[in-house]
Amino acid sequence: MTQEAVRAEAASLVRRLRVRARRDVTTSLTGGYRSAFRGQGLTFEELRDYAPGDDVRWIEWNATARLGRPIAKRMREERDLVLALLIDVSPSLDCGPADQTKEDAVQRACAALASAAIASQDRVALALFGEKLEHVLSPGTGALQRERVLRALEQSGGAERTDAGPALDWAAEKLPRHSVVVLISDFLFPDPGAALRRCASKHDLVALRVRDPSDDPPPGLPPLRVRGAEGRRARTWRRAHDAERALTAPVSERALRALGADYGELWTGARLMPSLLRFFEERARRRT
Repeated sequence: MTQEAVRAEAASLVRRLRVRARRDVTTSLTGGYRSAFRGQGLTFEELRDYAPGDDVRWIEWNATARLGRPIAKRMREERDLVLALLIDVSPSLDCGPADQTKEDAVQRACAALASAAIASQDRVALALFGEKLEHVLSPGTGALQRERVLRALEQSGGAERTDAGPALDWAAEKLPRHSVVVLISDFLFPDPGAALRRCASKHDLVALRVRDPSDDPPPGLPPLRVRGAEGRRARTWRRAHDAERALTAPVSERALRALGADYGELWTGARLMPSLLRFFEERARRRT
């Protein structure tokens, strides 16, 4: 998919995607509450009739006395959400048919999420990683930040191996607490260990694994000699597939969920955006 097509697709999804965080928030103004977004406080929006279940702290007593019925203030949350995209740019993503590779899927998903966050006036940060931290963007918002993200994706690539640890360390050390950190990868990397645990404990971690139908070799497939994109050693398809399974085991769905992270799978090609939308819609329903 061309970069122009990636941008057009991302723009069309802005109103459909909502990234929601799930941590309790405590601020000096509002106390503790559950919210999809973290805010720095509440601002007055309007007066309306008090309804059962409304917080009694927002009763406007002067208006109540004047009108002879309970009146409450409607408050609007001031949001300050940071969405951090940790994006795998390693060679193992360069597989699949033209314009339907895992690399293409990762870039499209990243562009869509960045566009949705910018449209919601949230701040977006970016970290590209291969065998090291390749490129970072500090949190920013607006059309210019969106362009920075897209340009960084266009220029990414070239690593030999994959190590997610430096990107996870960057997120844990540099981002405001309770940021939404979305890790998008094929997960062909060793267990990041302490870096993964630190990031999951400090932030709202979402792990999205990009999949392709070729990930699961069909039964009865005769032995084929293949060479991995990361590393030079040739092996049979079945042996390579088994090696991938062993490599991804430390960061499996079970391991991620045990850390409190959300896990989802995105599919290449035409299935990508439906799978991305379905994941966030289901996540939003779980948080309400």
